[in-house]
Amino acid sequence: EEDLIRQRLEPRLRAWSEEHGKKKQLRALLANLHTILWEGSGWRQISLADVLDDSKVKRVYFKASRVVHPDKTGKLDAEKRFVAKRVFDALTQAKVEFDEGKR
Repeated sequence: EEDLIRQRLEPRLRAWSEEHGKKKQLRALLANLHTILWEGSGWRQISLADVLDDSKVKRVYFKASRVVHPDKTGKLDAEKRFVAKRVFDALTQAKVEFDEGKR
C-alpha cells in the first residue's frame, strides 16, 4: 500500500518541493503549502508577502510544522501521513538552509 501511495504522490510532492532539480527555498514552500496539504488540514493559505520578513518566516514555519509534525498526524490515513512526513522533512531541511543563510 505504501509503495502505491508513494508512486501516486511522489510527482506532486516533488513539484511542490523542487524546481529544475533544486530544492525550493523555505518562503516558496510555505507560500505554496496549501497546494499540497489535504482538505481539513487546518492550514490557512498565505502569500509570499506574508513571509517577506524573517521573523514572520519563522512564525509561519512553526505553524506549518505543527500541522505536519509526525506526533500530530498519527490518526490520519496512510496517504495523509505520507504527505505530512514528506512536507515536514522538506520544511525542516529548508529551515536549516534558511537559518544557515542568516549567519
